[in-house]
Amino acid sequence: MTETDLGNVPDPQPIVKTEATVLDKLVEIVGEERVSDSELERVVYSGDPAVLPQYHYRWKAKYLADYVVRVENVNEIEEVLKIARQHKIPVVPRGGASSCMSSSSPTRGGISLDIKPMNKILEINKKSMFVRVEPGVTFDRLENELEKHGLTFGIYPSSAKSAVIGGWIACGGRGGIGTPYYGSLRDHTLSLSVIGGDGTKNTIENDEIDLFLHSYGILGIIFEITLRVHEKPKGYKTFSYGFRELEGLCNAMRATAELEKKPIYLKIADDELLKYSNPLEDGKYVLTVTYIDTPSDIPSEDLNVIAGDNSGVFLGEEFSEKEWELRYDAEFNPKEHTETLMFQELWVPTEKVHEMLAAYESYRRSHKIPALWFGMLGTPDAMRLELMAMIDAAQYLKFISSKGILHKMMKKAIKSGGVPYTIGLQNSIYMARAYPDRLVEMKEAKAKWDPEGIMNPDRVTTCLTSFRRIDLLFALAAAFRRLSRYVGK
Repeated sequence: MTETDLGNVPDPQPIVKTEATVLDKLVEIVGEERVSDSELERVVYSGDPAVLPQYHYRWKAKYLADYVVRVENVNEIEEVLKIARQHKIPVVPRGGASSCMSSSSPTRGGISLDIKPMNKILEINKKSMFVRVEPGVTFDRLENELEKHGLTFGIYPSSAKSAVIGGWIACGGRGGIGTPYYGSLRDHTLSLSVIGGDGTKNTIENDEIDLFLHSYGILGIIFEITLRVHEKPKGYKTFSYGFRELEGLCNAMRATAELEKKPIYLKIADDELLKYSNPLEDGKYVLTVTYIDTPSDIPSEDLNVIAGDNSGVFLGEEFSEKEWELRYDAEFNPKEHTETLMFQELWVPTEKVHEMLAAYESYRRSHKIPALWFGMLGTPDAMRLELMAMIDAAQYLKFISSKGILHKMMKKAIKSGGVPYTIGLQNSIYMARAYPDRLVEMKEAKAKWDPEGIMNPDRVTTCLTSFRRIDLLFALAAAFRRLSRYVGK
């Protein structure tokens, strides 16, 4: 090679070091197979059975996550939170996403943090009657494993097939299958290992556990849980009774709940719900009650007297057994038959259940809206009511009217001594009215555990909209619908 040839060689270009993107950093932590920024996965991981993120929040903020990250251990959570704080992006913890109140739906984009891969059952201690688990364990799997040891957790949500333990803790777990007999999730939670939004790790016990129950991921992430367990019963016995009058159903429900012998499961439902799972042939409403199958635990004579006094009829063993088998599925079956199944969940005293359901039935008749409902006893004196409406979201007037009815029901519940059962995104507007003391407590906890505000923003302690704005919106919608009917006539 000659000097002339050397002179023709271009000067070497300086190496430019580019800063790693957020995606690059996330890949470095968990690997390419557990990180995604594809539109499909971001859509899938940004919603739940509710329609709210896409419908209500499209024009307000980023309702889609920017990244989906599936974590397998606490070290990965810790590193992801470091990146989130560094880049000031939100982190939305996500479990089974079976809540219908958009508890794990982003409002400002950020990272949808899937904890389901953290699904190890770490210890089953039959001697001391506890189990240690990671938060992504489903109730269905936990029960199957405990059964091998002659044990049961005893309580679980009706979405137990998909719900994970960490998610039910974050959403409160006040009522569910088993809670009238064994007690609430709080009664069973012995300790939680958590990592706050600020990155600190702690194992908490006693009263501090209450901060993370009903916290909806706004403080941090639960990565290990210790729970009390029970000896597994030999079997269960279920009784279903049909009623033609709502008052008779509610009176029978209250009398059954007040019996000394407590049920594992007590549900009430209307025929509109049942026609999608276990259609009623006799009556318009059904009361289903399940007990541990030992003679000393079944108040069969009392049940017959209560049903007879309220014009109820026994629906037979086959119907009753099917109701127990459907305890996980009945409330979701209507979803297969409608474009949009809207939900509202109330936690009301049993003495107010008839008043609440009578109002809801009056609203659905006057507004001609296909609505249905069921109730599940949570404690001997309080019940979770789930009110549903089957609507096509494209039919705006019917959609907004249905939302308005559910809003009225919530206001009525609060006035009657009830509260929202689940908060999530939808019901944060009611916090100041339903949970004023809890709101103050959670604001203080938020400042302590997540001072930079990256954890699941815009719920519980803050909200993207206001109660007054929503109240006015539904009032105007109702007036417009009445006016449109008048003009139509």
